[in-house]
Amino acid sequence: MDYSRLTRTQIHLQPTDLDTIVDEALSQLVGQLEETQAQVQVASPLPVVLAHRSMLIQTMTNLVSNAIKFTVPNTQPQVNIFATHKQQNNQDWIQLWVVDNGIGIAPEHQERIFRVFERLHGAERYPGTGIGLAIVRKGLERMGGQVGVESQLGQGSRFWIALPSAISSVTT
Repeated sequence: MDYSRLTRTQIHLQPTDLDTIVDEALSQLVGQLEETQAQVQVASPLPVVLAHRSMLIQTMTNLVSNAIKFTVPNTQPQVNIFATHKQQNNQDWIQLWVVDNGIGIAPEHQERIFRVFERLHGAERYPGTGIGLAIVRKGLERMGGQVGVESQLGQGSRFWIALPSAISSVTT
């Protein structure tokens, strides 16, 4: 239902402070953070992007939740969140990174994980519906952004989302 609702939600892009978004996502995950004793480092201050606020909170919640969940048993999850800038097609973009020390993803499965109900592991080992990253991708597409991952099996993952900067430095 969340995925279906996402395709019908009205999108209103507005300047959105990433520090506030990350704080809200972490507050929604406080139980999971405490249970796993996860360490989350945020490189503040984060920039301001053009985004749909509630959709971006859901995106960050899903990414951080996965970073905490997909770890080797008896390993304390370590998550780093930071932003980088890039220029593409005469527009300033912000890439927000969620980097973890988890189980990693083999290159041949990296596109598959963004599909609805695609799971690389059984629900008994890593609970969930297999829809979280599909929601992330669909939300980013609806906001005009992108999502991707850099990962190797056994070496953690580096998920990124890219959204237009709310403050453009491009001069015409």
